[in-house]
Amino acid sequence: MIKFFVFFIIISSPYLVNAAEPDYVREKNIFEQITSLEFEADILDINTVSGENFKMVVDSSGDKIPVLLLHGRGLYPNEPLVMNPLREALKENFDIFSIQLPVLYKNAKYYEYKKLFSYSDERIKSSIDYLSRNYKKIIVIAHSCGSHMLFSFIKKYDITNIDAIILLGAGAVDKGQKVDSYLDYKRYGIDILNIYGEFDHQSVIKHGNYFQSLNDDNLEQKVIIESDHYYRDSVDYMVSEVNKWLKSR
Repeated sequence: MIKFFVFFIIISSPYLVNAAEPDYVREKNIFEQITSLEFEADILDINTVSGENFKMVVDSSGDKIPVLLLHGRGLYPNEPLVMNPLREALKENFDIFSIQLPVLYKNAKYYEYKKLFSYSDERIKSSIDYLSRNYKKIIVIAHSCGSHMLFSFIKKYDITNIDAIILLGAGAVDKGQKVDSYLDYKRYGIDILNIYGEFDHQSVIKHGNYFQSLNDDNLEQKVIIESDHYYRDSVDYMVSEVNKWLKSR
């Protein structure tokens, strides 16, 4: 098994890409600008049905419960604020798979990212199909826009082989923008944990209020006190809540 020691540097493309497709130059830079720092992992190439290629960062022994990580807007599988702390904390007890979701140029807004959901649908589907060859059930943890992409996937393909979901900062949109609709989480009959920060975006808090109103035994919510959307200075507490919930299932 080849090990890669990687450090990600994101460089935005020198031009604005068509918002209907990912910025492949930026994605390529993420994985080409690798130095010998930061973390040990396997990196796999995964293809969608349409032939699009994307990367999956893997920490797996092949004999533990699988967790699929979906990063936030414009980021990458080992971004340092949320994805890396989760990977490091969970990999001892879980097989971790963190994928590269489609990205646009730096500072692209939510409405522009909505146009990429057909791409993220297929990447998530290909990832779940890949994991389903060896695992019966999969846990998905999605942060911020990764949650929107997960919702889009679920609306298109349902939740086949997803056993549980953890949402982090779900419902985030830019000022003056809004989400088309929330999922009716109760109808899926699986365990879902929704986490957000006390000082999170108003759109995230609004989603949290909706989630709480569903009042279902399968649904649980945690608010991380004195935390923002990226859990700065409180990421250890967020990760501990994730770990505690997973262990209690």
